[in-house]
Amino acid sequence: MIRKRTTTLIAAAAASLLSGGTARSAPPAKPGRGPTAAEFAALKQQVDRQNELIMKLTQLEGEHYDFLLKLLQNGRPGMAHVTLPPPSSSPPPAPPPTTTATPASPPTASAPVEREAPGGHAKLGSITGRVDVKGKSRGPVYVYVDNIKEPAVDRSIEIMQKNREFVPDTVVAQRGTRVSFPNADPVLHNVFSPSPTQPFDLGSYHQGEKAGVVRLFASGVVEVFCNMHSKMQADILVVPNHHYVKVNPDGSFRLDNVPIGSRQVAAWTPDAHPVSETVNLTASGASVNFALRPEPHAHATKEGKPYDSYNK
Repeated sequence: MIRKRTTTLIAAAAASLLSGGTARSAPPAKPGRGPTAAEFAALKQQVDRQNELIMKLTQLEGEHYDFLLKLLQNGRPGMAHVTLPPPSSSPPPAPPPTTTATPASPPTASAPVEREAPGGHAKLGSITGRVDVKGKSRGPVYVYVDNIKEPAVDRSIEIMQKNREFVPDTVVAQRGTRVSFPNADPVLHNVFSPSPTQPFDLGSYHQGEKAGVVRLFASGVVEVFCNMHSKMQADILVVPNHHYVKVNPDGSFRLDNVPIGSRQVAAWTPDAHPVSETVNLTASGASVNFALRPEPHAHATKEGKPYDSYNK
């Protein structure tokens, strides 16, 4: 398209030169006679000069086309740099002015700063608050976000059976975690859980035998017992994501780097039902308080019967 348009313009210029140059250089012969030798020589010289101009214009047109082609190639990403030849005639048109983006002004101290999650997707905020435990808790207190789903993890943790106790007796695990229960006692143990989220029974095995293992996929609280010793109890809180934190001894907590939006935040401690609140988390944060009431309760064997005196 560019070459065709350039050729048309050159042809028009050449025609103009031919018509204009002849009119100025060779006056018309007088009526009734042919051109004299001098007039014929002058006319031939003018035609030769115009032919030479046409050849130069054609050469210029080819150089102009090559220049445009190389200019386009230089603008394509991934192309090697090409040094452009200097123009034979008029200088090439100036490139369009480069627009420089004006850097954004930094946020003022009064405006909340929205942070991006790894990967540059969700904006993040912090959830703070307190948990008041009414009564005595057997273990630590945790706060977690319940309505953010993440893929199941592939991790392993261990809860030892030692001195007729589970060690540790309170664990937080993300969905997908494998939990093994090795027996370090010289007596039989039978680990089981009647929890509705994921019940299991690992059977009985001696010290040194292959430990029973369970992989937990359902979020919620898993109470673990021994079918032979009623005082053995462990609690596993299975959380749906990595957004959880252990509450400080004074009851305060802080959850950082949580995706903003409507978030269901829950608090839990052993022997207490989890309680939850929905908060609107923004870049400036959110705050929520909880009250937990642990209520220890008796449990039965895996057959649903009371423990006998030997097992207590």
